[in-house]
Amino acid sequence: MKRAIALPRHAPAKRQRGAAFLVLALMIGIAATALIVSAGTSSNEKTRAAEKTAKALATAHEALIAFAVSVPDSARPGDLPCPATDYTTGIGSGPCTTSASRLGYLPWKTLGLPDLRDGTGAPLLYAVSNGFKNNPRTGTLNSDTSGEFSVNGENAIAIVFAPGAPLGTQDRNAGTFNRANFLELSNADGNSSFENSAESNTINDRLIWITPRAFFPPIEMRAMRVAKAQLEHYFSVTGRYPRSNRYMNDSICITTGGRLPYELPVASGGPNPCLPGGNGATAGYWTQGWPAWFFINYWDYVLHYAVADACTTNPGTPCDGVTGTYLRLNGTDGTKVLLIRQGIPNGQSRPCTAPSQCLDDTENRDSDRDYVTPVAGNDKLTVIAP
Repeated sequence: MKRAIALPRHAPAKRQRGAAFLVLALMIGIAATALIVSAGTSSNEKTRAAEKTAKALATAHEALIAFAVSVPDSARPGDLPCPATDYTTGIGSGPCTTSASRLGYLPWKTLGLPDLRDGTGAPLLYAVSNGFKNNPRTGTLNSDTSGEFSVNGENAIAIVFAPGAPLGTQDRNAGTFNRANFLELSNADGNSSFENSAESNTINDRLIWITPRAFFPPIEMRAMRVAKAQLEHYFSVTGRYPRSNRYMNDSICITTGGRLPYELPVASGGPNPCLPGGNGATAGYWTQGWPAWFFINYWDYVLHYAVADACTTNPGTPCDGVTGTYLRLNGTDGTKVLLIRQGIPNGQSRPCTAPSQCLDDTENRDSDRDYVTPVAGNDKLTVIAP
């Protein structure tokens, strides 16, 4: 008769320990999964917040440039609003004559925007340079004008800030606006230098800034369209174009290209000889229709104007594109009138006294009738009359 095989007495304990291990492993797995899900959720929330902030900043940047370009002729192209003192209204308040008053809330309603906020729900802030504010206007504003701010060493006309969540003792509910309750470190010290750095425990500001290089091209285009319309108007009445004025001189005409003539009042030495009578041409046809902002802000100094001798107001000269001397563009004769938008200074001294200080391409700077489509710097050439 076979003996029954006795099981070891410790087998039940081993089974219990095995079950306990499985339970522990399951709990660890559940906890790890929860941590992964939690980390993923937190990461997703941060990503969404960062995306919202970036979108809000980009929208504000675009709206500010659009505002500056589209102001009415009764204002001044390039004008930017003062900051809002109350974010709930979003209306730019002025005058913003001090450096402290030129940094405040983004005037979102004045810009035609919704109530923009960053990814943490904080209101956007905004700073505007003294020479670009519209209340009160200061100095002249054209593409030679620089901003008063610096961001990471780059010149800035205006800055939009996403403050992020409060850090340290910042009080976002304070009755009086204080930049230190929204911005940190060098952004809060009250000077004109700002930084856009990686987030840390001591700074979480996100910045977008408007540089002259991004700001002025569409405003230059507006000035050029005004000049083109006035040149075409003058020609439609007189059959001729005015001669070029010399840079820095309203009484000397040149034939190698200079600036659009400015009609002086008689009391100041007028009339301008670059707008003589003859062939039906009078200064009145030239001055008629110019918006006040054009000459007051010296846009004639940042648009290079060249006209063929055969098309000037000298009596008896035709402008048929065949007879006489014409401009030569890219090696081809026959161009009557052209304008070159000079862009922001490219290492040049402005306001310039000669084409050599205004233009970037060597062929366009040498004061003759030969021109080329610009390839150097930031000049842009437009043919007014081929």
